[in-house]
Amino acid sequence: MPLSVVYPIGGLTQSAMVQAQRTFEKAAQSIATGIIADLNPADRYVASGLDSSIRSAQQAIENAQSGYNFTMTADSALASVSENLQRIRELSIQASNGIYSDKQVSAMQAEIDQNINQIKQTLGSATFNGKQTINAVTPDNPNAAPVVDFMVGESSTSIISYDPNIVLGDMNFDVSTPEAASQTIAQVDEMLGDIGSKRGEIGALQTSFEGAINQQSSNILSQSSSLSGIQDTDYLSAIMDLKKSQFTMEALVKVMKTQMNAERYVLDLLK
Repeated sequence: MPLSVVYPIGGLTQSAMVQAQRTFEKAAQSIATGIIADLNPADRYVASGLDSSIRSAQQAIENAQSGYNFTMTADSALASVSENLQRIRELSIQASNGIYSDKQVSAMQAEIDQNINQIKQTLGSATFNGKQTINAVTPDNPNAAPVVDFMVGESSTSIISYDPNIVLGDMNFDVSTPEAASQTIAQVDEMLGDIGSKRGEIGALQTSFEGAINQQSSNILSQSSSLSGIQDTDYLSAIMDLKKSQFTMEALVKVMKTQMNAERYVLDLLK
């Protein structure tokens, strides 16, 4: 009958070594990434949904900020136009005074024309990402620009719409006579009123954009907290698992070396 030496502990030692290595690798990965390495399917599904919502909210904030910047560009242009119109009004009042010569009135008209050109240039260059932020509907430009929509939430109903159009009418201001100057003053006053109303509308929209940004920021904070609770690494637990598995592997290596030495000793006895 042949003589054999059986080490029943050998298979168990190898299995324990594999298990310890897996625990070590998971703990090391969790520590390195900050995310639990072996989330269960249910937690993984919830975490994926929260991550998607957070990303959507972040994009919504960017959209709302773009809307705010878009309307800010329009408001700045209208503020500049108001300054030009105020100067035209001042010159019209001055031209209404009968003490000025025709040459002096002509000089006032020339400055008014210069302000008109500045207004047109300002309105034409008030763009954001290539889009016109304010469209002055006048006899020379009778076409209205399309409404601009900004999606500031996750759903298609979370829309803030901005109408870039403002009706300004004819800007052929004339101060050659007191009567014409008086008519110009009336035209300018009407335009200033329309611009004031438009700026008020823009201000209300900017408040809405700010509210959307604050709301989405709050959503991100809440969802990030929930996501953190599901997937973030418990560093104390992970470090303990790392140390425990490392200690286990070192102990198993010693056991395996002992087994190998015992096997060599038995074989030497059989020689």
